[in-house]
Amino acid sequence: MAKKDKKKKPSARTARMGWDKAEAEEEIIAEALKRKDMDTGRVELLDRDTSTPVIETYDEDTGKLEGSIILKDRNREGLLSLVKIIETVDVEQDHDANIKSFAHSGKFNIENPSSVDRLWDIDVSLENIGSTDLKSKNISIRELGTESPDNVDSREFKITKDIKNLLLVKEFISTLPNADDVLNINDIEKELLKTKDKTGEVSSKPPTIPKLEDEEEEEEEELEGETWGDGGTLVETGLESFGISIDKDNVVTFAIAIRSLFDKPVSNIKVVKNIPDDYSNPVIKDTTEGRAEIQGNQITWTIDKLAPEYTAMCKFTCNIMVTDITKRRTGTIEVTYQAASSYAEGLAIEKFDAYTRNKFYIDTVERDEEPGIFDCKLVFDNSSEFIIQLFNADVYSPEDETKKFVDIDPKDVPMLPSGAQWHSTKWQYESEEYPTFRKKLEFRVVPDFQTIVNGTMALSDVILEIGSISGVLSYNLTEVPTYRTKDVIATLKMVNNGSAPLNEVTIIQQYFSDEYQPPKADEIKLLWDGEEVEVSAGAVSFEDKAFKIDLKDLKDSSTGMFKPDSSLEFKYPIHCVNPARESTFESEIIYLANTFPVSQELEFKPEVPVVQAMHIRRKFRIGKEVVPIGDLGNYRIILILENIGESKLHNLILLDKVPDSFEYGSYSMTPEITDEVGQDTLKWDIELLDVGDKLEITYEITGTGKYSPSDAQLAL
Repeated sequence: MAKKDKKKKPSARTARMGWDKAEAEEEIIAEALKRKDMDTGRVELLDRDTSTPVIETYDEDTGKLEGSIILKDRNREGLLSLVKIIETVDVEQDHDANIKSFAHSGKFNIENPSSVDRLWDIDVSLENIGSTDLKSKNISIRELGTESPDNVDSREFKITKDIKNLLLVKEFISTLPNADDVLNINDIEKELLKTKDKTGEVSSKPPTIPKLEDEEEEEEEELEGETWGDGGTLVETGLESFGISIDKDNVVTFAIAIRSLFDKPVSNIKVVKNIPDDYSNPVIKDTTEGRAEIQGNQITWTIDKLAPEYTAMCKFTCNIMVTDITKRRTGTIEVTYQAASSYAEGLAIEKFDAYTRNKFYIDTVERDEEPGIFDCKLVFDNSSEFIIQLFNADVYSPEDETKKFVDIDPKDVPMLPSGAQWHSTKWQYESEEYPTFRKKLEFRVVPDFQTIVNGTMALSDVILEIGSISGVLSYNLTEVPTYRTKDVIATLKMVNNGSAPLNEVTIIQQYFSDEYQPPKADEIKLLWDGEEVEVSAGAVSFEDKAFKIDLKDLKDSSTGMFKPDSSLEFKYPIHCVNPARESTFESEIIYLANTFPVSQELEFKPEVPVVQAMHIRRKFRIGKEVVPIGDLGNYRIILILENIGESKLHNLILLDKVPDSFEYGSYSMTPEITDEVGQDTLKWDIELLDVGDKLEITYEITGTGKYSPSDAQLAL
């Protein structure tokens, strides 16, 4: 049944009838036919005047009346033949919108929704079948019955090419204090558009993701890839952060964003966010589209309809308190939706033809007062339950094939609802015989082209790492002399005692002065897990009396990030330069660290000893006394060391020389025997002598050979 070839182009009204590519837009059909029930294909005809059972039809070019539609009992309803592309799409993706799996199944259905009227001689032409395994674009069906299973013709198809993901869903998570401002709809939309470009075409193979370190094998498989992006590298969007602090009530902000890439609106979207038991106090902060509600340990966000190329967002917060470094999950997301655009690269219906029950006739009435003159009209009767389009009606003169009494095309006749008749305008024919007119009528059941996509998406969660640092500070000295230059060696130890690797580490020591000066860059020594690591000059700065060591972007350095259970030890001198009497160096040290991506900064302040300038002036008395004892040649030597000043004396050395002609022993304090002056010398190390303390050391000597007692008087 070929469509009549006319020079006239279809009008806008006719283009809504829905029988070929140009006329099959569902939205346009909806302007001419108001849906009553999509599943059964029942529609209602729309026209300008619903108060009359008669609809006049005119030639659109000339404006001449061509006929009238007579409605049966004012009925404007009827059924459409259902032509459906039904697809089921199941997508699994990781947190960064990388596709882990993509399952698609398709079915092409032609359905007869009538329980009374059959359909026959059905011809369908498809377009854009190249992305499917359908063998031919043309489908012919002899007949469809009125009861199952004879009322449905169904054939399955698969998509043979890579597919674009047409519904973008991405969760953004931030543990930053200003997360509500960071996760705004404008920045999220920009990031989602990057995801659109990155997603590209979906392959059947998931991306290769490296396993997490230091985990048991089963846990590695479970966590694999969930905090990683393309190619196994951590992805920093600028919007997300995954670190929380131990022993602190952390607020985590979640924002779920959806953007449709379908050609038509997506409907019945349902997003379910599963909230793990570790979290409490869920609060919905903002919903730009649809409605969200908290249901137990889930947040359910529903959107009735989402327009193409439109981004919607749902934002909420949860609290989490952790007292250990066990990693915490953020909870998975499930999405269901329905779409009206095919995934199969524009698979659509190009043309549809179908017949159903019908009848037509010509009324030929001879005039009472003018015999041989007949008033004639063509009547097309839609006796079926369907909406029928009469797209061609020609009545030719019996004598002259070029003369037409009726000549209509699709733009001139609206659709006929169930039970309606179309009556042409009357024409006059003069003949003494019974007139026999040649007729050509073409019609079709109006189809309802539906693309139904039932989609699901499953989004993996991520791991919130627990950030925690601790450390200590020690000085080798806490007292320094006044008006002298002395270095105090500071040792700073930092330990990553959380579960999150740290990408930034900062040490800040404050309140330096002219008397207490910071080290230079080349004086700093860093031991990383016991191995020395060079500290670059650019990492060291001094400003506003504060000294800073700043280790940035460790992930890109030779050391890598500061991993859990690792330690850093910084050693450097504090230069004490001529401090005044009673001056002190009371400093404050702050350890700072952060994760990748950046989260809430970790801070730790160790206890810091006070360095005091001691006004040390060394005043002491050293004496020696020789006392004869026992037999001749025997003497007791008494050495006297006395602190007669106001300061403690540290690290004193006391020496005494023994003449070669004497033997020695019986010490009150055992000395070190040396030859520092070329002969036997007794040496005592005195670590501390308090103010006013007096120390006496005795030993005995015995002369031998030619000795001189006066030699024992000599002292060093």
